[in-house]
Amino acid sequence: MKKKTITLMLVMLLVSAYINPVLASTTELNNDKNIISPMYTYISEARSRLQIDSGGKATVETYLSGNSKVTSTKATIRLQQYKGGNWTTIKTWNERNNSRILDFDDTYAVSSGYEYRVQSTVTAYSGSQSESITVTSNIQRY
Repeated sequence: MKKKTITLMLVMLLVSAYINPVLASTTELNNDKNIISPMYTYISEARSRLQIDSGGKATVETYLSGNSKVTSTKATIRLQQYKGGNWTTIKTWNERNNSRILDFDDTYAVSSGYEYRVQSTVTAYSGSQSESITVTSNIQRY
């Protein structure tokens, strides 16, 4: 009987050792104050944003900030419309800046009855090295 009790306690101890870290990490991920963000070599911040007013004027924004090693930046900014089950690019902008910050905004008239988003591929250059990521905005319905 003593061996069964000890074996049962060891099994319970091992199981709890595996479950507790999983529960702790899940709790941390669901806490709004603990956001996990990827670390990049050259990109400090990148974001895209879309806002559509009541008249159908879409304001498209993309922001890229590189660290102190970055010498130039570029972005390919795509305004996309959700139609027929797919995201289709309806307008593209190509921007380049000889500094570590690229701050783009422009407007474009959109048609009603669709959802829209901005998807931007941004690149930060440091000499012959570069780093690119794609950021997607919020979705707006007009």
